[in-house]
Amino acid sequence: MKNGNKKRATIVAVLVGVASLIGSGIAASAPQPDAAMGTYCMTTLKKLKPGQQESEVVSRKCGSDPAVATRAANAENVLVTLYTDNNYKGHWEMYFGQDGPCDQSGYGIDRVGFEMENVTSSLITHSWCNNVTLYNWGFRDPRGGTYRLLSLGSQISDWEALPDFNDMTSSLHLSRY
Repeated sequence: MKNGNKKRATIVAVLVGVASLIGSGIAASAPQPDAAMGTYCMTTLKKLKPGQQESEVVSRKCGSDPAVATRAANAENVLVTLYTDNNYKGHWEMYFGQDGPCDQSGYGIDRVGFEMENVTSSLITHSWCNNVTLYNWGFRDPRGGTYRLLSLGSQISDWEALPDFNDMTSSLHLSRY
């Protein structure tokens, strides 16, 4: 076989191998960093335990059906809903607490979903999550800048606009004051 034909045969063999992996689903099943994406997302978290820095994600579901909001709004232990636009409009991500409402240790969200990263413009907290710190960088790193929201004695608190921190949220911490 000539040298050029060997190269072509090798390339064809590699392409056939890749095509068979994709066809079998092996290549497609590789984990994606934020595989659950959509216009509307719901994430359930576990409460922080002593010494723990990040809340464990129990589940994350996303979709494009706004009717999901109606069903989700009636659920127990909604912690916070982030919106892409002022006045609670646009895409949203809702976080739920599997272990109940906020307390002093609260919930730590090291990265908001891809759809919400650096596009959050308004938010509503529930379940006594009246002490919120927003972080511009992931993993609640304060070096990128922070913005604290405090609503004393409120089970439900709302901020229809984040003028000093608009489109800057990458992570957050929720607790009860």
